[in-house]
Amino acid sequence: MSCFYEMDELGIPLTHEIVEKEDWKQKFYTMRVCKECRASWMAMIKFWFDLRETKQQSTGSGIYVRELGATIEISEEDWYKRNPGIEPVRFKADD
Repeated sequence: MSCFYEMDELGIPLTHEIVEKEDWKQKFYTMRVCKECRASWMAMIKFWFDLRETKQQSTGSGIYVRELGATIEISEEDWYKRNPGIEPVRFKADD
């Protein structure tokens, strides 16, 4: 498995390698996995993708958080569950 980002927040042992082509150079963060782990990883990616698709619908709260590397909008109720006693910063779209 490889990606362009380090993903430190996961706390898993990713290594990095530089891939060079003729006019192209890119750093990839990689982790070698067995076939069973690859299948589990792929299932979780699919689960995350499907979950992310449902979460992208606007809640209208204007409260955005970073979750596993993605910026998502959460409801006011979810904000206070995650951050009791802290007021959120809200962003509203210009009309």
